Amino acid sequence: MKRMLALLMTLMLLTGLCACGAGSSGASGDTAASSSGGATNEMTGADSGWSNGSTQDAPQESEGQSSASVYQDAKLIRRAYLQVQTETFDQAVESLEKMVTECGGYFQSASVEGGSLRNQNATRWGNYTIRLPQEQFDTFLGRTGELGYVTSQSENSENVSQQYYDTEARLKAQRTKQERLLSLLEKADSMETIVALEDALSEVEYEIESLTTSLNEYDSLISYSTIELTLDEVKTITTTPGERDSLGARMAAGVQSSFRGLINGSKELLVMLSYNLVLVLVVIVIVVAAVVILRKKGMISWKRKGPGDGPGTPMV
Repeated sequence: MKRMLALLMTLMLLTGLCACGAGSSGASGDTAASSSGGATNEMTGADSGWSNGSTQDAPQESEGQSSASVYQDAKLIRRAYLQVQTETFDQAVESLEKMVTECGGYFQSASVEGGSLRNQNATRWGNYTIRLPQEQFDTFLGRTGELGYVTSQSENSENVSQQYYDTEARLKAQRTKQERLLSLLEKADSMETIVALEDALSEVEYEIESLTTSLNEYDSLISYSTIELTLDEVKTITTTPGERDSLGARMAAGVQSSFRGLINGSKELLVMLSYNLVLVLVVIVIVVAAVVILRKKGMISWKRKGPGDGPGTPMV
């Protein structure tokens, strides 16, 4: 009997242990399943995140495209500054006027200075401010070599997009404000309210006029580029040899320059004498008359030359 009870107790104990083992195994299985599910969710999230990232690349691409289109629509003010030398000044001026007309532009200002009737070496120079349609800007610059030798050229572009669109937005806001004030003015029923609304309208109208003027100025500067051109008349356009040229080339250039200077100096001397010919003749007549008078009075005598003497010399 005791043996039977002991056996039953042993069996019950083993059964309990097995049940606990099964429960623990189930719990471990649930935990593993939970962990596996979490890992799956994390991977799904990662995949989702990667997918979202690739989806976001498309907007960035479109942003790049939109920024490119914005750049194309940028409000640019283009300017250029040129200095040109020419040996044929009058012909160059005619060519310049023709070029400006062909490009659809106009002269904002033009002036010519220098030159002289008495000095043939006096040169002239012209200062021109030219306005050209922006699409003709590069075309005109490419043709400036037709006028002569371009000694200097510089260009710059100013992007005024931010200022332009800001002014445009402010103008739109002021016009909206004007419409609201006009609507309120129609409904106003007291003199005090009417006066206040009219004062506000005056300020808004002044602001609208100022902003409109600014936009018009921007439009003018953007649509028509500005070119400042100086045209210099020179007698001879030559390329001065540089330090890298041979000694013979530099010496030849120096000799040519010396001869050119001598010839020009002789011409200038003859021109100066021609303009002062009457004065020179008067001086010669006075000197000759003075010598004759002094000789008659015995104040000047000529020394007789001896056998070995040279020409006679006057003695006072």
